[in-house]
Amino acid sequence: MTRSEPVECDFILVAAGNLETVQHMHPALRSRIRGYGYEVYMNNTMDDTPENRDKLAIFVAQEVEKDGKIPHFTKDAVELIIDEARKMASTSGKLTVRLRELGGLVRAAGDLALEDSAKFVEPKHVHNARKLSRTLEQQIADKYIEAKKKYEVIVVEGTRVGRVNGLAVIGGESAFSGIVLPIEAEVTPGGKKTEFVATGKLGEIAKEAVKNVSALVLKYFGEDLREKYDVYIQFVQSTEGVEGDSASIAVATAIISALKQVPVRQDTALTGSMSVRGEVLAVGGITAKVEAAIDAGLKRVIIPRSNEHDIVIQKHKLDKIQVIPVNRIEEVIKEAMDWKGKEFVLKAFNGKVNGKK
Repeated sequence: MTRSEPVECDFILVAAGNLETVQHMHPALRSRIRGYGYEVYMNNTMDDTPENRDKLAIFVAQEVEKDGKIPHFTKDAVELIIDEARKMASTSGKLTVRLRELGGLVRAAGDLALEDSAKFVEPKHVHNARKLSRTLEQQIADKYIEAKKKYEVIVVEGTRVGRVNGLAVIGGESAFSGIVLPIEAEVTPGGKKTEFVATGKLGEIAKEAVKNVSALVLKYFGEDLREKYDVYIQFVQSTEGVEGDSASIAVATAIISALKQVPVRQDTALTGSMSVRGEVLAVGGITAKVEAAIDAGLKRVIIPRSNEHDIVIQKHKLDKIQVIPVNRIEEVIKEAMDWKGKEFVLKAFNGKVNGKK
């Protein structure tokens, strides 16, 4: 037990921490903060306005002055830093305020300019700094894709029944990178105890998303997966773990493919959350996911229409892939599968959607 006595003090304490840190703060201390001070939740993005872009330009100049060795940036080089701020925000019309990471890119680009004995930091130095200053998450994602393609875990051409290229992100909120996440499904006649099994180190939210697909199949095909079948879903070699429901449309596509024996296009990646009514909802990390699909050599990517304007990738790179925005699962099914010879299944699906017999 500790007995405290009041002491005179004349100061203001300003502290910053992550949300989970504050939640685990000693209750007595936090009650005094709330009782005698303020708690402020800080935004990690700001509006992409001319005024805020000017502030980022000032920030670049301040970082140069603070470093004292690296040269100043040209206007085009500053524009690339601002592009990086848009990309890090991962939301349309926003700029990141994670200035520590932006500052690291500024100093890395400045060091490269010094090596070139350049008078100013130019766009080429920023481009090269992006490659050299990749986060651990990005480096892990590079190794992941390289290894999975080598051993044909990631397939980018042809068609396969019950196999889909999903997309996910690794890393925390402040730094993450996209990965291609192969998903396989198998549907077998149910036994005495019907099973709905998902493997691959899934979190609770991801497991619930898998189960919700059964409602979709019942609605559109009139078949109750829980009564007639055992359904197995595997997030192939997902040793990093999977959380969230952004693979919902990929899971639904894999199950329907396995159930109806309709092959899935392997040049296509999918990401999107799905409601039990078949609406495709927005997901996070869309830029990182699309970049992962491009780096893996995929030709098409299906995303929620509501995320369409959140993609911040340079045009020459984005031109390497066809982005297909969708609103509903019907559009996903139509675009993701190879319907040659299986048109009758699609016709039945569309008939059910349109309320026909």
